[in-house]
Amino acid sequence: MLPRLFLDAQVDEGSRVWVSGEDGHHFSRVLRARPGEDLVVCAANGPFWAEIAEVRSGEVCVHLRERAPSNEPRQRFVLVQGLAKGEKMDVILQKCTEIGAWGFVVFEAERSVVKLSGPKVDQKLARWRKVVREAAMQAQRDVVPFVVFAPNFSTSLAVIAEHEVQRVLVLDEEERERGIRSAMRAQGAGNRTAVVVGPEGGLASGERRLAKQDARCQTVTLGPRILRTETAGAVALAIALAESGDMGG
Repeated sequence: MLPRLFLDAQVDEGSRVWVSGEDGHHFSRVLRARPGEDLVVCAANGPFWAEIAEVRSGEVCVHLRERAPSNEPRQRFVLVQGLAKGEKMDVILQKCTEIGAWGFVVFEAERSVVKLSGPKVDQKLARWRKVVREAAMQAQRDVVPFVVFAPNFSTSLAVIAEHEVQRVLVLDEEERERGIRSAMRAQGAGNRTAVVVGPEGGLASGERRLAKQDARCQTVTLGPRILRTETAGAVALAIALAESGDMGG
């Protein structure tokens, strides 16, 4: 596997770009990159085969040789995750990034044990975004999934609307029949889907009512077994990606 470097800007094939900051430090000081070494540069307009052209203290210059094939799913899936306690959020974000999530909206649910406000929100977001970035590199992703915090479920629905999500699959232990595959087939085409997972205690009645009032939302089940919150999102995402043809086979 070639190392990956992520750029927010669009770039041109054949150009040379200097990279500083965290990635520049990582390649120059941690990986000790040398001119001529190969890598993949994942820019805003796609991945490129590239090589290290020059190295300075804390920065590298990369030569973008040609476009590389994309590793991204054809459909975009957002995990809307109820805030979980302890290190569970790190695990959820890491594993779902590896599987193929396009983005994450972490919301403080009514039954969330952990409560965030003020500086703690920024601290958590910084940590979560670092976890996601490292997982994207490891999984050979072409993009770093976005991570947004929402203070409640209502706000999380507004956030995914801003990201033009067309359908929302809400995991609900009270749902007995409709699974993810059947819900996706019934709703038809749509390349942006959100999957909602409650925290340890599940979604509260008020949050369920909000979902029922949103025309995009459908409740779905993962079967008769009760999965932990840190398991449910990864399973649901894998099923949805498999249904859309993005898990091989």
